[in-house]
Amino acid sequence: MVMPLAAAPPVEGQAAPPPADAPKQPARGREGATPAQPRTGAPAPPLAAEPPIADLGFLAPNTAGEGTVQILNTGSTPLTITGVQPSCKCTTPNDLVGKVIEPGKSIEMKLKLDGAPAVGPRNSSVKIMVNGFTRALDIPVRAEVTLPVRCVPPYVNAVEGKNLIGRLVLESIDGKPFKILSMSGAQMVIQYGDGSEDAPRASWVVTYDVTGTAEGAALPPYLLFETDAAGAGVVDVRVRSTRAPQKPKIPVIEQRLNLGRVAAGTSGTATFVFKLKDMKVDSVTTTSPDATVELAATAPGAEDGTAVSVRITPRAGISGIITVPIAVRAGPRAADVEAVLSVR
Repeated sequence: MVMPLAAAPPVEGQAAPPPADAPKQPARGREGATPAQPRTGAPAPPLAAEPPIADLGFLAPNTAGEGTVQILNTGSTPLTITGVQPSCKCTTPNDLVGKVIEPGKSIEMKLKLDGAPAVGPRNSSVKIMVNGFTRALDIPVRAEVTLPVRCVPPYVNAVEGKNLIGRLVLESIDGKPFKILSMSGAQMVIQYGDGSEDAPRASWVVTYDVTGTAEGAALPPYLLFETDAAGAGVVDVRVRSTRAPQKPKIPVIEQRLNLGRVAAGTSGTATFVFKLKDMKVDSVTTTSPDATVELAATAPGAEDGTAVSVRITPRAGISGIITVPIAVRAGPRAADVEAVLSVR
């Protein structure tokens, strides 16, 4: 049984503490005033979005998706739109400021969501503000950047040693059957289930095991799948870990590019956009034994930078997935970038 603690004796010069059962006096603020009560939440505007979430579906890398949302006035008085605020520059709504929505009526908002080079979920939102209300209507905007073959889940979360063994599903977004031609990055096994191993299918289950690389070695940054699906020569699945990627000395928008399929005996071109205006490239080199690289062109790029195009030529006899590290040198600085491609 826990015994109650006795009250400590008062320190000399201080008043004795009140009994434990004495009623507590309300706290007072400055000049003895009772502090204000906590504010209640501001009322939400009488608005509704239809659909409540703007789902723009699947987007190809580096492409934009578009959609519409109806903004309905569920109140009894007209509402004037005073602000339309997207959560990031990737989302562009049409200008609705100053538009009036009558009671029971709706107004259409058009949305454009920019895609990204890397596959995976794309999430944003748009806030609609109207006169007379301090709160806004928040409309989520979402899409998924994917190749014609997507992976579920879109990445492996191996942070803190989690999910070192698991299962991935590769499926075509249009339901067309395809084959997995090769895999790399870790120990992986296709789970065929019923049916012929040689028959194409619209969905494949693959188990992976990266425990061997986790013991004393870095985890693979990606699991790679080569498929025969059009537009999905290489499906790359990022492996998230605590190791931070090494940043290039010359900032670049995308440090790694997926070129997809390159026909045997031909070349592919990777264009990296560096955040350096009028960048003068002295050389491009690679340590890969599977390909040669050369500077193809430079031109003004996005964000007031320089687009550097590198021609990649697989060596004769090479087939399957190859990863090509590229060193781009400009004066005293160099940047390490990378391209992945399938050669068939």
